[in-house]
Amino acid sequence: MSLIVFPFKQEDLSVIAANLTTAARHRRVDEVWAVAATAGPEMNEVSSISGEIATGESTPIEVFAQERIGVFRSGKGDGMNTAIRRAAERGFDRVHFYDADITNFDDNWIDGAETAVDRGYGVVRHRFPRASTDAMITWMITRPSLAMLFPGTVLPRLGQPLGGEMLLTGEAIAALASDSSVQARSDWGVDTMITHATTTLGLPVYEHNVAEGKRHALYGTLDEIRAMAIECLDAVISLRGKESPNGETEFAADPPAPVPDDLKNTVAYDVNPTITLLNAAWQPGEQKLAESLPEPLAVEVLRNHQAPHFDFMDASTWGETLAVLHNEFLLGDPAWEALAFRLWLMRVLAYTTNQALQGYDTAVRYLDRTIRDYEKLADHHDRT
Repeated sequence: MSLIVFPFKQEDLSVIAANLTTAARHRRVDEVWAVAATAGPEMNEVSSISGEIATGESTPIEVFAQERIGVFRSGKGDGMNTAIRRAAERGFDRVHFYDADITNFDDNWIDGAETAVDRGYGVVRHRFPRASTDAMITWMITRPSLAMLFPGTVLPRLGQPLGGEMLLTGEAIAALASDSSVQARSDWGVDTMITHATTTLGLPVYEHNVAEGKRHALYGTLDEIRAMAIECLDAVISLRGKESPNGETEFAADPPAPVPDDLKNTVAYDVNPTITLLNAAWQPGEQKLAESLPEPLAVEVLRNHQAPHFDFMDASTWGETLAVLHNEFLLGDPAWEALAFRLWLMRVLAYTTNQALQGYDTAVRYLDRTIRDYEKLADHHDRT
């Protein structure tokens, strides 16, 4: 039995309707769930839409609100864990998760995942090309941290460790439903925890490539994803000292495909308004934390009191900065959250105004190389 789950919150109803219809009409799908962030008008509207879709389809569509499960801010994690628990209780063999805002969701997503499970894989993750200035949390926080914490494992190899698009077999679902670290993570950090948990199960992992990319709404300033950046940082830091994936875990992926030209020319966020965020007022205690950073990093960071300053934040400096954050960052501390966000902005802007301007292919090769470099450096430190 295959189930498809769409967590949703404040989405374009026409997009949700299209995605529910695609899922309900697929020959491999037995049931579809739409998990609302809260009960209320939007959930009622989606329920109405699903009722109209189900009238012409044989596949049931269920719409319900997420439960309060985790201990962090209630968000995406509670939605995914609500579905994971219910799916484990119902005994589904295969459970797909997809973000509700995908505008190019079609049979290819479902077929690619189902085919991989047919071939014996226990976890299937979807990966896809992104604009060179998109996925800046993935490229600048999660993947570097996974490379530094788990060098030589499958984790730094994953293209979208924060991707909400995956298929989990019943064995994986049962394990996640009883995993306290996953169930506790009620916020944006849930994807990181699921990524780590599923790679330590010993199940074969496959990455299915959606060649045309994941099409969805992009951002204004990066302040729109501030909470996501902070919560994903905290989640990956929480993995320090955790079990590493077994070196014998099978991992395979679709071969690369040509990147659509429009993605190569897309700017994923508004750069100039984001630069002005570096002039935002400093939180009480934030300057003191910045002053405690290693030299010469502290001096460079504090220059942002006068004017935006970020060119110094190259890959090497960012690696040193992440190491500090891994040891010192404290979720819930306004000063640490403000400083971590400001530091991340410096790194993203330094990359955007330097490497990203050199063209898509050059920029992506550079990003890939930084992950390998972080991994090699961590492996060297482990050996010495």
